Amino acid sequence: MPSGGVHADDHAAPGPTHTSTAQAEALSSKIKEQKVLVDELSNLKKNRKVYKQQQNSNIFFLEDRTKMFSESKNTLDELRKEYQALENSETTKVKTESA
Repeated sequence: MPSGGVHADDHAAPGPTHTSTAQAEALSSKIKEQKVLVDELSNLKKNRKVYKQQQNSNIFFLEDRTKMFSESKNTLDELRKEYQALENSETTKVKTESA
């Protein structure tokens, strides 16, 4: 017959989940890739041509260098915000579980 009491295991704080860790690692990897892209675009000479790959295809289109640079910087900023939000949610989760 099951007891209605509280067991010691009921209050144990679970460790960080594997999905959030994997998510953080994936975001970190994307951020590194985006940083390299931004650096490469910022160091190109003014007359260099830049091509952008069509999504889900092997087709490349000529693209404006400054437009690509600004899009890449915006993407990097968004990835950083997403990573920071993930880190903050993990910190908050750990704090509430330990309290």
